[in-house]
Amino acid sequence: MIRQHYTGSSRRAVNVIWNAAGRYDFDPPFLAFFPNGDTDDYFNLVIGLAAKWLDLDRLNTFFDGLGLSNTAQEASAVLWLGIENCVYQKELPDRPILTQLRRERAEAFYVYSSGLSRQQMMLQSMKVFDQEQARWAGVLGRKAVLSPAASKLAKELSFSGDLDTDGVIREMARICEERFRLRSGHGTEPSYRKITVRGLADAFARRFMRRELRSADLLILRKGSGNGDQKGSVQLGHRIGQAHTSGSTEKDQVYIRDCFGPCLYSDREMHILENALCTGTDAACRLWIADGSGSRYGGAASAEEPVTNHSVREAGAAQNQAKLLQQDQENQRLRNVRFYQAHIFRIQENIRDLTAQTDTIFASYMHDLPKRSRRGRIDAEKAWRLPVLSDPDVFWSDSDITEFSVTVDLLLDASQSRMNNQEMIASQAYIIAKSFESCGIPVRVSAFRSLRGYTVLQRLKPYRDKKCEGIFRYYAGGWNRDGLCLKTMDYLMKDEQETMASQRILLVLTDASPNDSMQVPPDENHLLAREYEGDLAVQDAAAAVRQLQRDGIRTAAIFFGAAAHLDNVHQIYGQNYVRIRSLSQFSDAVGALLKRALEDRGGA
Repeated sequence: MIRQHYTGSSRRAVNVIWNAAGRYDFDPPFLAFFPNGDTDDYFNLVIGLAAKWLDLDRLNTFFDGLGLSNTAQEASAVLWLGIENCVYQKELPDRPILTQLRRERAEAFYVYSSGLSRQQMMLQSMKVFDQEQARWAGVLGRKAVLSPAASKLAKELSFSGDLDTDGVIREMARICEERFRLRSGHGTEPSYRKITVRGLADAFARRFMRRELRSADLLILRKGSGNGDQKGSVQLGHRIGQAHTSGSTEKDQVYIRDCFGPCLYSDREMHILENALCTGTDAACRLWIADGSGSRYGGAASAEEPVTNHSVREAGAAQNQAKLLQQDQENQRLRNVRFYQAHIFRIQENIRDLTAQTDTIFASYMHDLPKRSRRGRIDAEKAWRLPVLSDPDVFWSDSDITEFSVTVDLLLDASQSRMNNQEMIASQAYIIAKSFESCGIPVRVSAFRSLRGYTVLQRLKPYRDKKCEGIFRYYAGGWNRDGLCLKTMDYLMKDEQETMASQRILLVLTDASPNDSMQVPPDENHLLAREYEGDLAVQDAAAAVRQLQRDGIRTAAIFFGAAAHLDNVHQIYGQNYVRIRSLSQFSDAVGALLKRALEDRGGA
C-alpha cells in the first residue's frame, strides 16, 4: 500500500493519530497543530480516536461538502468540538488519562487567548471563539459568559458518546442547516482546497483542515497567516513510489494552462528548451513560461476535446476550478496591496534608501566592469568570431563609461512554503524593482513553482514595463524545483544577451528549501528513483548557480526563511547571499548584496 512520507512535526502528529486509532494503514486527512506550529497532541489524539470509533473518510467527505465560504469555515471549526466530545466519551472508560489530557488542552487555550492583543481579538471569528471558550471553561469548571444563542449551540455540540458515524453526521448536518444555513454537498470544493478563517478560528481550522498531498498534484492556493512562518507551519511531503500526475500528460498540460495561462513561447521553442534542459536529474520534467495572468484563461483548452457526458462534467468542474483559482489569486493580490498600503511609509523609505545606494554603487563599480573590446582578456566563447566573421571585438577590457549597462532579473520562489510570507515577499520585490527602475536599470520580475512535473515560470513584470504594480500578483502554491528553474533562467538570459546589456544580475528571493513532487529518475549509480528533496535538491540547485556564474551572470540570493535552511543557502549561493528578517533592514542588506555581486566576477 502506498503511504505518505512524513517528516518533522508532521511525523510526530501522525504517530499520535496512528497510536490512538490503533492502526497504521491509512494516511490521516487531518493533522493538528498549535498556532506556533507545534503539534497539538490532544487534538491529534482526537483525530485518531475519530478514526477508531467513526468513519473518518465519511467525515472528511462531509467537511469537503460544506464549501469554502466564511460561514462554512466557521462551521467546520466548531463541529470538531462536537466530534471531540463524542470520541472522548467513547474512549474514556478504556483510557482514563484522557481526563487529564483534556484539562491540559483546556489550560493551553487560556494561555493562548490571554496573549491576544485587542487588534488580534478584533480579527477573531467570535462564534468559534465563544464555542472554544464554552468547551474549555466547562472542562476547567469555569463560567463562560455567552449569549443565549451561543449557549444553545454549545449544548448542541456536546455530542453523545452513543452516536455512530451516521448519528454524528446527522447532528452536524442539523447544526449546519439551523445555525449556519449550510447544507453539505452543496458547493463542494476539491479536496486540495484549504479551509481557513481569520485569527483564532484560522488557527483552529488549520489544525484540522490541513490536507496532505493527494495522488495528483493540485495547485495549493490558500490564505496564509501573513505573519511569517512558524515552526512546522508549512510542509510538503512525498508519497513513496507514487506518480505525481493525473495519469494523462495531456490533462496535466490543460491543468497547467488553466492555472497559469498560455505559454509565452511557441511549441517548437519549448521543445528546444526542454530538450536542452530537461535531462539527467530533470529528465522526466517539463517547462511552462507564462505571463502571470494565470487562470483568466482557465478552461479554454478543454473546448477542443470531444463532447461527451463525461467530458461535459469534467469541463464544468474545470471551469469551476478555474473560477476558484481566479478568485484566490485576486484575493491574494488585494492582500498584497493592503500590506503595501499599511506599511507604505516604511516601504517608500526603503525605496528611497535603496535607490540612493544603487546609484552610488553603480557609479563606483560600473567603470570596473568589463566591456567588449579589440584588446584585453579574450572571451573564449566568442573567439571563433575573429577568424570566421572577422569580428575583432572578442576581448574583454575595463570600461570607462558611466552609464548603467546592466539589467536585473528578480526571481521569486512561489512555492507553498512561502504561503505565510506572500505579502512581505511581494513588498520586498516591489522595493527592489522600484529602486532599480528609478535608477534607469531595467528589471524583470518572475515567480516560479513546480506542479505535475512542470516547472512554471511566471513573468510578473517584463523589462519594458516601467510600472511595478504587477508584482502584487505574486502568490504562493505548489512545489519548487530550484535547479531546473535556475538552469532555465541561465538559458533564457544567455539567449537574450545579444540584445540586452552586457552585465546581467540575477537576484533570487528564496527560503533555500528546494522540494518537488517529481522524482529523480534512476541512473547508472542509482537503481531506484529518488525524491527531489534534501541534500540532493540542494546540490542540484548549487550546480545550477555555479553554471550561471560561469556564464557571467552575477547571481545572489536574498534569504528570507527559517534558520534551519541557512546551511542550504550557503551551499547553493556561497557568500553571495544576505538574510532578511524585517523591512527595517531591507535596503541596507540589499545594497550590500548588490555591491558584493558587482565585485564578484562571476567565476565558478
